[in-house]
Amino acid sequence: MKVGPAALLVALGSVTLSSTTHAFVPTGNGVSTSLSPSPSFRTAVSQSTPSKRNEKTMVMMAKIPVMDNWRVLRSGKLTGVVSNHPTYGDGEVITTSKLADPKSSEDGVVVVTISGSQYQLGKQFGAAKAAPKKNGTAAPSKKVMAPKKVAPAPAPKAAKEPPSIEQRLRAAKQEFGLTGASVGDGKYLLAGRPARSTSGKSQIWTAYRADEDGLPTGECLTVKVSANFDAIKRENSNYDMVTNGLFGGRFVKKIEFLPVADSSNKGRMANLCALVIENGDLDLKAFMASRGKVGLTGRPLRDAAAAAGQCVQAMHSSNMVWTDLKTENFVVQQNKGNDGSLTVKGIDLESARRMKGNPVDYSPEACPPEFANAFISGDGATFVLEPSYDMWSLGMMLYEVSVGKPYFDGKSPIAITKALRYDDFEADVSAVKDDKLRDLIGQCLRRNPKERPSITAFLLHPYFLTTGIGPFSF
Repeated sequence: MKVGPAALLVALGSVTLSSTTHAFVPTGNGVSTSLSPSPSFRTAVSQSTPSKRNEKTMVMMAKIPVMDNWRVLRSGKLTGVVSNHPTYGDGEVITTSKLADPKSSEDGVVVVTISGSQYQLGKQFGAAKAAPKKNGTAAPSKKVMAPKKVAPAPAPKAAKEPPSIEQRLRAAKQEFGLTGASVGDGKYLLAGRPARSTSGKSQIWTAYRADEDGLPTGECLTVKVSANFDAIKRENSNYDMVTNGLFGGRFVKKIEFLPVADSSNKGRMANLCALVIENGDLDLKAFMASRGKVGLTGRPLRDAAAAAGQCVQAMHSSNMVWTDLKTENFVVQQNKGNDGSLTVKGIDLESARRMKGNPVDYSPEACPPEFANAFISGDGATFVLEPSYDMWSLGMMLYEVSVGKPYFDGKSPIAITKALRYDDFEADVSAVKDDKLRDLIGQCLRRNPKERPSITAFLLHPYFLTTGIGPFSF
């Protein structure tokens, strides 16, 4: 949540704030936003396998395409020979979008893609029929004599013409949830419904690259669309500066900045700019909520802590202060392995500023006590940014992922800011179970900014070097 000075100072008297993002000083159509999760994944629905006699009839009645000789690719997409499809001809080889639950794929079940399309799975690629067993041992095969009279083969059917581009576009619209809108003059196809930023002035879309026929191809991306050109241009420059510095950090990959989202100046993308970045499964705050506010432990917790630390390292080595480090500004890419590890990456660098500079906005749950005191005193806009600002934010973020809920859970922006400014405020980290991590978080949340660790000291803390999980390299 981000709060502006005027709103909060008035509210300190008698008004409660309900919005979550506010700028210090109105600057055009200023916007600060957090990337929202991609469209929610549906779970594959397992159905009992019908008898061979009724299988085809049941599938036809349900009008669910059948996928034979199928296999799941490493990307999570399904490929195989399709039949009973409303657009593709029987016998064509197709590749779907990602499955909602690739692990549920087995012969006879109905699987669902992330866009909602269903496919009945036939025989898997490479599957072979086993010889019948007798007394636990495969029976020897017997030679079968062919009958003397063989019925004449039926006349071959005329080959079905491949679907037209228009038919494939209609199928892709259903498969990927395409809206018909695009950015980059048709280069990126927008899909699903956009999530709105907390300010309401920016939209976050799921998108796909378009191939030469205008069909979606490759992995899904995220597109941030806004009317605030200066803010998005600044974020683009911050991505370039931080990720190309001495330490690249663990940020999502920036794909492209579009100063003009659609040069045709037609439709809803007219007079807007866009930032295209790598997609994540969902943001870290939403991921924690999906766990029922149960904190991370073991390797996933260390992965999240290390990713956040490396992002701050990239910031500070580039002479920048993030000022907006919080769980909403990290995305999770869940790994397919069985080791329980997570890939966590930072996003949203719109609020990053030069060291010794002044903030453009702030989030109460991420700001340190010294800033809260300056803000309430009316000096927030001229507050001088130091690396210790981010170290406090880092401590609060790690508290949330380890305990399962924010330190100020349920409190309003006003209540958080008031609590932080009191001289007797001391962060209580006793709820953190891991001894080493509790010590590290406690150091980050020291009230005196000069006593907080540098990012180098943070990454060299025993929590990372002697976790018992295995070696870790920065």
